[in-house]
Amino acid sequence: MASGRPARQTCGIAQRTAGLAQEVLERAKRRKVSWPEPVEEDSERLNAAFASIVEFMSRTTKECEKYYSYVPASRCQENEIKHICRYHSRHAAENLLQTLGQEARKASKDLYIEVSPGTYSVTATSEDMVKDTHVVDVNAGQSIDLTFSI
Repeated sequence: MASGRPARQTCGIAQRTAGLAQEVLERAKRRKVSWPEPVEEDSERLNAAFASIVEFMSRTTKECEKYYSYVPASRCQENEIKHICRYHSRHAAENLLQTLGQEARKASKDLYIEVSPGTYSVTATSEDMVKDTHVVDVNAGQSIDLTFSI
């Protein structure tokens, strides 16, 4: 008989839980949320505002790319290199990496560069023209360490 008692308690708990769940469902059905209807004029103004922002950003990007096309990579600070790799075209980032690779021949150093996801061929060349190349596939948020033996 002692084994029947826990089953009754479990049954009672289940019934109470079901009753509470039913009450919550009924309260939720009675609540009514009235969301305001979007005003057509507001969405038109927003679309126009965003269109002007996109146009401004496009012009700014072109001017920025033009500026950095005239600045030697050796004069770029680390934050500028990150900026070019993050916000400019893949072609601009690859050119910068290639230029930095050529300049890195002069001295050995650690280099950290953020790039867009994709596949890259990274080549290091020593002063006596010994080359070492790594092909890497970079995923979003991934960090890759490369060591060149030159």
